[in-house]
Parts: sequence; structure tokens; C-alpha cells
Amino acid sequence: MGTVIRRLLDIDRGKLDLRLAGHAVVGIFLAVAFEALVGVGALQAGIAAAIVAAVGRTGDLRTRLVHMGSVTLIGGAVGFLAYVSAETAWQAAVVLGVVTYVTGLAYGLGPDVGRAGFVLLLWALVVLIGESRGDDPTATAAAFLVGGVAAIVVVGAATAVRTGPGKAGASAGESADADGSGGSGGSVAALVKSDLGLWSLLRAVLTVAAVFIGYGLAPKHLDPLWTAMALLIVFQPDLNQTLFKAAQRGFGTLVGAATAVAIVDLVGSEPPIVVVVLIATYGAVAFYHANYMIYAFFITNAVLTYYWLATDHAVSTADTRILATVIGIALAVGGMSLVALRGARRRRRQPERRAGS
Repeated sequence: MGTVIRRLLDIDRGKLDLRLAGHAVVGIFLAVAFEALVGVGALQAGIAAAIVAAVGRTGDLRTRLVHMGSVTLIGGAVGFLAYVSAETAWQAAVVLGVVTYVTGLAYGLGPDVGRAGFVLLLWALVVLIGESRGDDPTATAAAFLVGGVAAIVVVGAATAVRTGPGKAGASAGESADADGSGGSGGSVAALVKSDLGLWSLLRAVLTVAAVFIGYGLAPKHLDPLWTAMALLIVFQPDLNQTLFKAAQRGFGTLVGAATAVAIVDLVGSEPPIVVVVLIATYGAVAFYHANYMIYAFFITNAVLTYYWLATDHAVSTADTRILATVIGIALAVGGMSLVALRGARRRRRQPERRAGS
């Protein structure tokens, strides 16, 4: 028991990122200022352009264009579908379930593709959350496509100028290494039938269930996707990691929610709460890789106090969010328990098959 508590409280000081946390707070101020100048749609397009440009940071010109074009088309479709599907639970569940499944399979195509898939999953969540609350403008539906096209033009032109007309191409081997296809291999059909395919399918099914549950729990005008977010954060391909992360998420969220409600009750004024949001955001980013329980504590404070500011000073969501988090954790642990049981059965069968042969 003492070992578990020490693991929960242990801080990896080498991964405590105070600089990135400071950049995040500065980024909030810049985003607010940029939004005030150009609007939400332009800000979202800028974020999409940064995502697509990051995907095209390596490889020859052709490889970069293929990667950026693929992510732009998929991201544009995901953003549009998410924008038009947030009104009802079944629409949101279908879109998020499909995106969750496909982005899970993406991990089997290489680490770069997996990371790009995870970013697209986050984009779908953000758009669904914004549209479920009625905050996002119509431009959100096309923001990823517009930003992606802009990134393709800029990065493509810069790469062509830098490499010159005689160096724009690359050998087949270099292109394969750059796009990750030279190492991992494997067809999509093989991925679907693999352990990763089962993990992706189970995660998608549980995500659909979490969306329906969230829409049933969510108060009016508040995002109904907290249960799905908790599930996706906790759901890991290893049972021990899942249980440990579930404990961190649960403790951090419970204490964070209680703290946020107490602060709002004691202060009850907007300027100090804005400061609390910034401090909580700073702490969440700083501790994200250093200690997940402390991260969960800070991110819960940031979210609840932000919603107090954004929803006419409502604090009634704390109990709902705790319940949604517990349900998301339970779904994740239950799902990964099924995966672990299947793996154990398969390992037991392997010696029997070898003995029979």
C-alpha cells in the first residue's frame, strides 16, 4: 500500500516542464488577443495550419505533400462531420466512434502516423465540445481544411525553394524511410485483425457508450463529452498502466473538483477566478509528464473554474464531472480487463499448440 501511495505522489523532476507551462500561459493570452482581432474561425484555421505543418516537417517534397494532404483531407472531413453531428447523442457517438477506431489503427502504421491520428482525435473532440455548447461559428466546419491547404502551400513552397529543382525528389528507399512505410509494413486488413485492431475496436465501442452516457448526464449548455474524454485518457494497451492511471485520474479529479468548488464559493469574483484558471493551466502543463495525479488535479481546477466563468457562474457541474470521470474510468478498466483476459488465454494456448505439433 505504501509503495502504491509513493508511486501516486512521485514526481519525475526530469519531466517537470516549467518552461512549456509558461509558454502555454503566454499562448492563452495570445490566442485570446488573436481571437478578438480575427475571430474564432481564423484562430482555428491557424491551429490547423500548425498541426499540418508539423506533420510535414520531414521527408522530401513528395513525401511531405502526401502526408500533409492526407492529414488535411481527413482532418477537414473529421472537422466537418464533428461540427454537424453534435446536436444529438447518436450523431456525435457515430462520428467520434469512427474517428476513435481509425486513429487507433493509425498507431500500427508508425509513430508519426499514430501521433497525427491522436491529434485528429483531439480535433474532433474539441469541435464536438464547442458545437455542443453552441460556441463555434460556421467557419469551424471548414477551419481545418483551410488551415491545412495554407500549410501545404507554405511548406511546399519553402521545401521546393530550399531543395532546388534538382533535389525535389528522393529515392524510393528514402521516401519509404521518411513516411514510415519502410519499417512497419503490414496491410490494413492485417491491422484490423491484430491485437491493435481489437484494442481500437473495443476503445471505439466504449467511446460510443461514453458519449451516450455523457449526453444523459450533461447539464444544459455544458459539454457532454467529459465521460468520453476520461475514457480516452485512461484507456491504455496495458492493464497495469490502465489501473494506475485510473487511480491517478480518480484521486486528482476528486480533489480538484472539491478544491474548485471551495475556491468559487469563497471568492465568487471573476478577476481572482481568472488568475486561478491561469495558475491551474500552468500547473497542468508543467506536471503532465511529471505526475499524472497532480496534472489531473490542476486540469480539473482549470476546467471547472473556466466553466464557472463561461456559463454565468455555474458550479453545479462538479458532481456531474466527478460522476462522468468515474464512469469513464470504469469503462476503460473494464475494457482493458477484457483485452488482458484474451491475451492470457492466447498465451495459455500457445504451449498447447507447440506440444501438439
